[in-house]
Amino acid sequence: MTNTSSQLPTRAKARDISRGVAWSLLVLILLGGLALRSWNVNFDRGTGSHPDERSTACFYVPSLKLPANWEQFWDPHASPLNPLWDLNTNQRRSFTYGHFPLYLGMAAGHVIEGLSPAAEKLGVPQSTVTVMHRAASACDGIAVAGRLTIALLDTLTILLLYLLGVQVAGRSYGRVVGLLAAAFYAFTAQAIQLSHFFAMDPASTTFTVLTMLGAVSMLTRLRLRDALLTGLGIGLAVASKFSALPLVVVPVVVALLAVWRAWAESNVLGTVGGRQLDGRVPFRALMGVLLAWVAAGVAFFVTSPYAVLDWQ
Repeated sequence: MTNTSSQLPTRAKARDISRGVAWSLLVLILLGGLALRSWNVNFDRGTGSHPDERSTACFYVPSLKLPANWEQFWDPHASPLNPLWDLNTNQRRSFTYGHFPLYLGMAAGHVIEGLSPAAEKLGVPQSTVTVMHRAASACDGIAVAGRLTIALLDTLTILLLYLLGVQVAGRSYGRVVGLLAAAFYAFTAQAIQLSHFFAMDPASTTFTVLTMLGAVSMLTRLRLRDALLTGLGIGLAVASKFSALPLVVVPVVVALLAVWRAWAESNVLGTVGGRQLDGRVPFRALMGVLLAWVAAGVAFFVTSPYAVLDWQ
């Protein structure tokens, strides 16, 4: 009996694949996922087939630019970076989408436009150079830049799902489960379709998965850096789409589970060795919740400042 039990960890570990093989397969999955998400990114040739994307690319992004100074930045009714206020009419406008992906798409447009001369010198097809040259302009130009941004974020989701699978499944099947999770999402038709639009849902999904990755690590080890990662994911997810707000309860659930697990272990071991509940566990759990909330608040403010400065 003793001999059999001592062999179980070795047998369980043998079921998983090596790290080199896992990362090689993951790279192929990531490249395949990115290719599918960025393929024919200008498929509608500027017709604006997605109403939310059309509103963002044709109306909001063209009206935004960097403030001239910090004084202008802090004034929500003077800053040209505030999507909630129309400087031309001095009236409030209803921007109901995530601010963070909006700013990312806007920045990507300027970066791609700046790379267009180099692309032309390198012999990139003229049709592609033309799209790059218009990447910071209204409607079809910024829509393409935003779609590429969303495609990259959704590819990041594939990687995060792999890491989450490894974290949840543990040493026995971790890499296999992670690869399956990554592959299933990489080749899911709906995920590929949504990533072909400058919409906020895939971005929110990316940071929701990041939140859960941090939460699982936080539950396992109760480290403060895991609480920071969880909070970062929450803040960026809400900054991408406000419907992700329920994620703020994730650190609380993690803290309750950690305390309950520690209490259950001490209760069982107490009948044998008289072990008591480690008083540091509730304290670290509480500190983890507070730290995650602070990190979430900071991440949200940095990436969506006018959701706070222009609270009304």
